[in-house]
Amino acid sequence: MPTPLSRTLILDTARAILDADGETALSMRTIAARLDVKAASLYNHIGSRHELLQETVDAIADEVMATLDPTDDWRTILTTLADRLRETLRAHPGSTKVVATVNISPALAQRMADDFGPPLARELRTTVEHALLTVQSLYVLVVGLALAEFGDVPNAPVASRDFYDTWFGIATTTFLDGIAARLATGGE
Repeated sequence: MPTPLSRTLILDTARAILDADGETALSMRTIAARLDVKAASLYNHIGSRHELLQETVDAIADEVMATLDPTDDWRTILTTLADRLRETLRAHPGSTKVVATVNISPALAQRMADDFGPPLARELRTTVEHALLTVQSLYVLVVGLALAEFGDVPNAPVASRDFYDTWFGIATTTFLDGIAARLATGGE
């Protein structure tokens, strides 16, 4: 007996297509073909391709944010964010372009801002707005590095994993050291 069509099954299939074939391969028809159903039947569970992409971005952000502790010091929070985001994108390489081009949903963004904005602002001795812009800047840095590494799914990365690991280490350490230097001098 075939598995009944559900939102979860559709989203899981979409993520599998993204991981194997990349963002350009994802369509409602491709999902329907994979599930051996008519594309129209998907719309009973998912409103559009954009909704699939939004769900993908939010799932990745949720996965990363679940590993963060707002009571940690700023460097631990930001280091964990960078590491977990990269690990999550490495596990779902076809989602990298989606994460780079689709914003997280407003409700998720607000929850993240509420959870991490005030504690980071205190730690960084700045405003909540600047603390959140710092998080966003690190996020963009990591996603950009991930795009260079595996943003061309289904094609393999052009350099070795060691190369990308070193590049990631240098980029994120330099970013975090820059914040530490600003804190040491009292700059905002």
